[in-house]
Amino acid sequence: MQIRVPPKKIREKFLIIYELQGAQKATNYLTEFYGVRRIGIVSDGKRVGKRKSNRWVACYLNNRAFFTKEGLSKRILLHEFYHHLVSVKRCELKQRIEEKEANAYAKFFLKS
Repeated sequence: MQIRVPPKKIREKFLIIYELQGAQKATNYLTEFYGVRRIGIVSDGKRVGKRKSNRWVACYLNNRAFFTKEGLSKRILLHEFYHHLVSVKRCELKQRIEEKEANAYAKFFLKS
């Protein structure tokens, strides 16, 4: 099951909301579009990981996306939002494939 990128009008409105009202309101707008439950945004970075070697700046866990301060960007937010959609829609994907698709989703969302 492929998760489609929303139409251009929706993407543009998401970007405006992100800039003017912040990440949580912008993701709430996307969850309304997709008809799924809301995702929580946590920017303290505690759950992302302590090891310097992993270089993670965000992670998705149990209906929440955790970000380090430098990790909260539009691209990474959309990447983690894709993981939320996969989880809520109960898609069964291998981790590597899900990561590739999350990157492609975020890239295409911001590109056009």
